[in-house]
Amino acid sequence: MVRAGLFDDVDVCMDWHPSDEVEAATQSSKALVDFRLRFFGDASHASGDPWNGNSAVDAMELYTTGLNYYREHVRPTARIHYDIEKAGDVVNVVPDFAQIWTRLRENDKENVNILYERAKKIAEAASMMANVDYEMELISGIYEIIPNRFGAGIIQENIESLGEIKYTEDEINYANTILKETGKELKGIDSKIRPIRPTLPAQGGSTDVGDVSQVVPVVRMRATAAAKDGPWHSWAVVACTGMSIGHKGMIYASKALAMTTVSYTHLRAHETPEHLVLRVVGEKKNGGGGGGGGGG
Repeated sequence: MVRAGLFDDVDVCMDWHPSDEVEAATQSSKALVDFRLRFFGDASHASGDPWNGNSAVDAMELYTTGLNYYREHVRPTARIHYDIEKAGDVVNVVPDFAQIWTRLRENDKENVNILYERAKKIAEAASMMANVDYEMELISGIYEIIPNRFGAGIIQENIESLGEIKYTEDEINYANTILKETGKELKGIDSKIRPIRPTLPAQGGSTDVGDVSQVVPVVRMRATAAAKDGPWHSWAVVACTGMSIGHKGMIYASKALAMTTVSYTHLRAHETPEHLVLRVVGEKKNGGGGGGGGGG
């Protein structure tokens, strides 16, 4: 969408993300690169004539070993994940095919590229050691979010005006049941409105909203849609977002973003469009610096 120019005429983009708390978002996200490796070997009987085979799985294991040794030499902000998608079919055949999905993250695109270049060398070396062929398929790449504290200050005013989300006893009990089943402390649901936080180096996940933030200012928030401190990206969150807890969070975020749209419209009515947009863009270019609009 960015490459197609769909954001070229956009002054400000607003976004929300489900969470286990309510806040105006002032944090960045991690940039990432996703790619898939396929190793192609030669099948043979694993006991009868293993010398006639070249194991694709050997190459994949050598690749993951290289990645895991590399972990000692990356920055603390780096993240390396992989998922083995295919590793042979039966135990008595030297496997001629293996496939693995890798995701590399860092706090900005430049440092992700450092990880990516090393991973490519590790993949090539692994294929050479196992005497197999390989191919690498780039799946996607995502930039980090550029936070906007000026816009966050406007959202903060609106969520404070809305107040906390109200829950029934049944909803709180439901959340605690979810937490109990996942072995977590029974904290119920948290909809307290947090003050704006200082912008820190990225600690969490990644999002393609980061791509948008590179070309247009992005104003973001989080709203409670699941039990407090439950395991994210799991059935526990799905079980909450699919019922009234999640529905309330979605409606709350919709109201807050609608109110923020009105706030921007009001500001633009009393300022020149260039002045308002320049203030937001200034935040973007400064990487979220400054404390305008209630920032801390």
